[in-house]
Amino acid sequence: MSSELRAGVAKISITPPVGIPMAGYAERDRPSEGILDPLYAYAITVEQGDTACGLVVGDLIGFPAEVTAEIRGRVEHLCGLPPGNVFACATHTHWGPEIRSAHVPDRLVETVSREYPAVLSQLAASALAEAWRRREPAIALSGTGEADLLSFNRRPVGPDGKAVMSWQMPLDKAILAARRGAELASTWVRGGGPGQRLSEPLDELGGLRAGVTDPTVPVLKLVRPDGSPLAALFAFACHPVCGAGSEAFYLYSFDYPGHARRLLETVLGCPAIFMAGCCGDQVPLRRDQDARRRVGQSLGAEVIRAWELMEGEGIGPLRVSRRRVSVPGSGASASGDGAGRRDREVESWSMALGDAWGLVGLPGEVLVEIGLQIKQGSPFGTTAVVELGMDDPGYVPTDAAIEEGGYEPSGSPFGRGTEAALVGAGRAALRDVAP
Repeated sequence: MSSELRAGVAKISITPPVGIPMAGYAERDRPSEGILDPLYAYAITVEQGDTACGLVVGDLIGFPAEVTAEIRGRVEHLCGLPPGNVFACATHTHWGPEIRSAHVPDRLVETVSREYPAVLSQLAASALAEAWRRREPAIALSGTGEADLLSFNRRPVGPDGKAVMSWQMPLDKAILAARRGAELASTWVRGGGPGQRLSEPLDELGGLRAGVTDPTVPVLKLVRPDGSPLAALFAFACHPVCGAGSEAFYLYSFDYPGHARRLLETVLGCPAIFMAGCCGDQVPLRRDQDARRRVGQSLGAEVIRAWELMEGEGIGPLRVSRRRVSVPGSGASASGDGAGRRDREVESWSMALGDAWGLVGLPGEVLVEIGLQIKQGSPFGTTAVVELGMDDPGYVPTDAAIEEGGYEPSGSPFGRGTEAALVGAGRAALRDVAP
């Protein structure tokens, strides 16, 4: 590498005031009532030669585009990072504040905080500025873990070819769906075409066909030249919807990602940053009582295993890029000719370190098969496909999901052809930063 890699990391509390609407569940009929876990924004900055970037991840349902734009503008003012080199995404916890005005029900409009989104953008930008100030010489390594019994696909398909939404399953059935989903994922080989997306009909699931999952855990390891840990960055495709019983339904929480971070920070002694993989249709096996701790610590343990297996001289150089892509909107005519459809322009963002680590961020809640296809076409040894990047416009379905129906495509702003557009954009974004 031609120049030294430098990295900095910071975190800041973004816990909102109690008494404002919460995001994630439409059935909530009153505002937040307390704080079970503090909410944070984690920031990391990386610099090498003339190239630099910053990533910020918030314990939120998602960052609306206007908040991302505000963060980028503030960061440029505070430390000079170009707006296009700043990436913002969310953990997707369903126990945080609702900052998307269109999602606030009429009955809770009077409890909305007009000030919090502005404060949030200031705090997120401050975390990035502090991470920039703290940057120091670093060595980067990457690898991939596998957490194959933590999540299952909530869209099994029935004999009629339609999705049967399965938000929860009895544990034995959830384990079976998770195991079959991971086996299906193994058919999505690098450089090949789409793999098997559905299992055979399973008697144990009442004849339903289990859907594919993505059990991989991409990990970026940053250490100082003396080998001491500097930061861990990791991604996993599973909705943070573990819950903790009805008594915690109105309490802020970072859910299982926070428990994974806590374990890593205790064991490694450095900040740990979680990012949501393509989990639009992925949910945890366990969703009550101590599920947050159990899922989070299981995931954290896999990150530790991957971390400890990494060694070498470091990877690089750093490259950063972004591009705009037009995505088909919903609302096409019944004839399927596209009449009445309004396309949407979205942003994809990418960064890489040599040919070993590639990250691409996409907006919205992305169904897992889109992420798997992007990984198949990735030129990098380890690839993280991260959802909810820069914006949270809604679910990003595949063409098959639209045909099969169910929750995710029913309210999506995207239509047929979105899958091909986003897969193409994600792969192109990775090629943009390839050696």
